Amino acid sequence: MRLFAPTLTGLSFIMELHHFFTAQRVLIVAGKGGVGKSAVAGALASLSARSGLRTLLVHLDAPSAVIPAHDLLEEITVSPGRALSDYLSSKGMGLLSRQLSRSGIVDLVASTAPGLDDLLVLGRIKAFERELRADVIIVDGPAAGHALDLMRAPLQLKRAIGTGPISSQADEVLAMLSDAHRCKVMMVTTPAITPVTETAEAADDIVESVHVHLTPIVVNKCEAFVPAIDVTHLSADMREAYQYARDKQSAQEDSLAVLSDSIELPQMHVSRQRLNGAELIDAISVDLSNAIADLS
Repeated sequence: MRLFAPTLTGLSFIMELHHFFTAQRVLIVAGKGGVGKSAVAGALASLSARSGLRTLLVHLDAPSAVIPAHDLLEEITVSPGRALSDYLSSKGMGLLSRQLSRSGIVDLVASTAPGLDDLLVLGRIKAFERELRADVIIVDGPAAGHALDLMRAPLQLKRAIGTGPISSQADEVLAMLSDAHRCKVMMVTTPAITPVTETAEAADDIVESVHVHLTPIVVNKCEAFVPAIDVTHLSADMREAYQYARDKQSAQEDSLAVLSDSIELPQMHVSRQRLNGAELIDAISVDLSNAIADLS
């Protein structure tokens, strides 16, 4: 195992990180609520920037993680209303866009048709990718359930509308989502049976319905290994605590086995951290950098 340092010394190590991050231009991070998806997305963005890549971290909601600042890291929040305004401006209707924004109509229109808000957001991400806004675009995506709606929206709108600008936008977004060189989805879970099961189901649905490609799965909040020891000399309280830790480890191993059986992809394990803010992001970055190196 190699350790990560902010200086990222070692050309081969930097090249490993570059290969991982540039294998696709857009990396959408998704996972069940509570698994630490936003922290993982932030850690990936921080790690990418510190490896020397221009990195754009796209939030779909208000940022929930404090990401260490870096000259090569840019953060932006994309809402459906903002995406619609940008789309109108790109079509030469900037004045109309500004007038609608001031009246509040943009946000209303962006959320009127089912799925239109998701298509607008994905369309804005596609525009960032086409404009080469950054070397790496990491999207702090929605929770696993909404991730399905987000990915399916272009296909559903195309079927419902058929032709016109919305259909063309849907075609372009679907082309990006299904191209492994342009976009992949990274699923994040924790080593417990419920999130593992939901992650596997969501991954299957996304791949089958939209034909997206998945990266290795991130298993966040993994507990430390508990070795087998002779407990006869321990107090009753210590024996109880030790047995609790061993049972928890056993449940974790069972969950990881289910994940391995359900999704035939490598797993990147991240240790449970009792930290907050930028310290949490840095600690997750260490585990992710080691896990990426171990994929080679």
